[in-house]
Amino acid sequence: MTLRPRQQRILEYIESYLGENDYPPTIREIGAAADISSTSVVNYNLEKLEAMGYIERNREVSRGLRLVGYAGKHKAREVPLYGYIAAGDPIPVLDDPTSAINNIAVPSDMLPRTGETFALEVKGHSMIDALVDDGDIVIVRSQPKVETGEMAVAEILDPPEEAGATLKRFYLQGNQVELRPANPDPSYRSFWLHSSQVRVHGKVVSVLRKFE
Repeated sequence: MTLRPRQQRILEYIESYLGENDYPPTIREIGAAADISSTSVVNYNLEKLEAMGYIERNREVSRGLRLVGYAGKHKAREVPLYGYIAAGDPIPVLDDPTSAINNIAVPSDMLPRTGETFALEVKGHSMIDALVDDGDIVIVRSQPKVETGEMAVAEILDPPEEAGATLKRFYLQGNQVELRPANPDPSYRSFWLHSSQVRVHGKVVSVLRKFE
């Protein structure tokens, strides 16, 4: 069963709260975080999440919920590394994008509660103002759509001379998509395309960096 956006926000908030506090939030705290004024609406969504197996609840206490399978902020999960992503001009997409070249351990608090995730190594400097640089590892939640302004792994399908995958901020204006860099250097340009020319592979949710 597909989660609604509000339920997704609730799950993400609960996990974020647990990572900071080691105990769950109250219904009122969840409502404030998810912009829900009615505690009955919060309860309704928690009941749906419980029915789908995402949470368990003890209704006799104010903080009586837990995330099913939550490992805690000090644990790590294996995430497949699929290769490189260009922070600059697009590069060809792997012939078999589901074939991981390696697995990397990622702290659980850097991963979303729901959805499939994968990792890519960044090549290029076009996203430095978004705190993503050459050699970084981006963690991506696989999803076919992102909100305007979010950092996305996007594949340009057409024209052929620009086809390939790139890491950019995604902006949608009507049927027009702008894939915008985050670098003031004028050598890094936006790509303006019709929405039919772009395929979104996922949203960047966190970044890993090596310090030498």
